[in-house]
Amino acid sequence: MIKADEFAERRESLRRAVEAEGLAGAIVVSRGGGSLDRFADIFWLSGFYTQFPYIPDVAGNWSGRAHAVMLLPVKGEARLIVDIPVQGVAGLPAAQVEFADFVTEAVIAGVKKAGLAGEVLGLVGAEAMPASMYRALTVGLPGTGFRDIQPVANDLRAVKSPAEIALLRRASQIGSRMIDAMLETVSAGRSHGEIMAAGLDVLVPARGMLYNAFIRSGRGGPRPKFVKSALPTWGSSEVLEDGDFFCAGVSGILDGYYFDLARCRPVGLVSNAQVEVFESAISVVEKGMAAVRVGATGDEVMRAGAAEQARLGFPKSGNFQGFGHGIGLGWDDPWLAPGVAEEVRPGMVICVEKWLLRDGYAADFEETVVVGEAGAEKITDARVRWW
Repeated sequence: MIKADEFAERRESLRRAVEAEGLAGAIVVSRGGGSLDRFADIFWLSGFYTQFPYIPDVAGNWSGRAHAVMLLPVKGEARLIVDIPVQGVAGLPAAQVEFADFVTEAVIAGVKKAGLAGEVLGLVGAEAMPASMYRALTVGLPGTGFRDIQPVANDLRAVKSPAEIALLRRASQIGSRMIDAMLETVSAGRSHGEIMAAGLDVLVPARGMLYNAFIRSGRGGPRPKFVKSALPTWGSSEVLEDGDFFCAGVSGILDGYYFDLARCRPVGLVSNAQVEVFESAISVVEKGMAAVRVGATGDEVMRAGAAEQARLGFPKSGNFQGFGHGIGLGWDDPWLAPGVAEEVRPGMVICVEKWLLRDGYAADFEETVVVGEAGAEKITDARVRWW
């Protein structure tokens, strides 16, 4: 669990960064209500998450539902404006938390009260802010400027504290047990949904939440087939048959922190061609993990994996050129992708991943590592080979 003093240290680190940018303060916005990919900035600063689902503003009734906003002056106390009544926020004194039915209007009033109206303010979480909220702020705060400083916040969040690493280890353990249960269930006659249910039977009692799941199956050779569904991703009605492959990439959240991993296996008898693709995906990811070291750039780690992919005879995929990403309260920096110059630092937690496809045979593999001075330590421990 993250303690109150660590949240205070995080706010202070952002405050110093905002001051270094020459700004008078910052507005931080997050969205909750099941939007698990946009809650991170407020949660990182305070431990607060709003459960209210997103609904549009209704004039005279409410505004900003599903959003929480923190005002962070360079001089003065932080103030968190929330859309639901709360008993307490772990990382912020109660006197600095305000409940409002009209979140947007409360933000405008808070900016004025803090003496920040007319100043240039940093904006974190712009992607979580509806256009209606942004327009209201510009109208209600004439002369006030807003500068997107998301990269500043991302950089602060990229390196994890010991408490965060402990939470990420726990999340990776739950994710590993989840995907183990899923692949244990794989057999001819099973549907993607039945296999997904086996994983949820592990995840939900552990208080985890599913973020997404890429579930795919099929077979290669002279008459290849590829089976997947978009909504939900495990919704295909076509059942598995002997000779198929099955691939699952799952990610979820435990206590706010993510896990993300992928595995694959044969259904029934496996061919040499299928094993070759399975083993190639493992080899590519292992080469990438070996390149995750302090000082390496995201581009360099990607190139290590890409070189192995090319050596094994797999062309570049047009689907996703990256080989992974940081992980924490979402997908974090650094991205393992072409041209990324950001360097790996101690305390980063990074996922290395690759999806390969050749002659209709497919494989998906992903692991998570925590970076130390001496190298990278793998914290996912799901079974690797099912053949």
